[in-house]
Amino acid sequence: MKMLDVKGLNVSFALDSSSINICSDVSFSLAQGKVLGLIGESGSGKTITCKAILDLLPENAEVDAQEISFKGQNLLGLNQKQFDAMRGTAMAMIFQDPVGSFNPVKTIGWHFLHAGKRRNLKQYGRGRIFEDAEAALKEVEIANPREALKKYPHQLSGGMLQRCLIALVLFLKPSLIVADEPTTNLDNLVERQIVDIFDKLRKKIDASFIFITHDMTIAEKISDEIAVMYAGQIVEHGNTEEVIENPRHPYTRALINTARELESDVDVLTEIPGDITSGLGVHDKCRFGPRCPLYSEECYKPIELRHIERHGKVRCIKAESFEVHV
Repeated sequence: MKMLDVKGLNVSFALDSSSINICSDVSFSLAQGKVLGLIGESGSGKTITCKAILDLLPENAEVDAQEISFKGQNLLGLNQKQFDAMRGTAMAMIFQDPVGSFNPVKTIGWHFLHAGKRRNLKQYGRGRIFEDAEAALKEVEIANPREALKKYPHQLSGGMLQRCLIALVLFLKPSLIVADEPTTNLDNLVERQIVDIFDKLRKKIDASFIFITHDMTIAEKISDEIAVMYAGQIVEHGNTEEVIENPRHPYTRALINTARELESDVDVLTEIPGDITSGLGVHDKCRFGPRCPLYSEECYKPIELRHIERHGKVRCIKAESFEVHV
């Protein structure tokens, strides 16, 4: 069963006298209980894509799509009140900055009580809500959940606060969870612990996840499928093992090579020349072209995301000409 189906998503932002295109022709689907790793460097459009799906973009955003459906329901046809009722209960987002997700003058327990209203748990009373909250905190390996509920956000470390945010989302029991780089700004040990928690939870609950990250190693561990974004477009999408072991887009290959170099402790990392801004808003040729070692005159045309036999989908006209096992 498809939990989420996105077709032809485009996102632009209106400026004073013009507009700038950020995401173009983004299409993917996500099955129930599966994890999609959404990969790409900063500025590739990962967060904008997911915020567009959850209707979390600012007023100057212009969102257009052929289809955005959740459990078969067309989200494009919902009014604001209907969408607000779904957000937080049917679908939720874990942001990369846990500090900004909490009211600094309210306890963690207050946030769970407030979330209980979203789940219509008022009839259970504070005791039952706190029981469920403690259970959720135990799931994310907080040793003393009862004490954690009494704490204010500033009294907890970044890692502990991120665990509380994950628990808060689990408490709401959504069917779709978007995790937006939840390990950013955490040290390596805490990062590994948070990833392990996600890996455990994804196997235990029946929710679908979109896990946004720039770290290919994390995506490899936690994802069933990987979609690689570059300059607002998906350039490769397929089964995690196939994408990691046999990348068909030069950008995917470069990301994987860099991840492998980080693991091997080489003295100098291989850089991808140029920067992502060279591809933003480009429609008449390959967006990765200025940074691609395979770029040629053939690439001076719009490149479609197309299916490659026994692999997945790739936005590159030379995808069949090379097969690289990393």
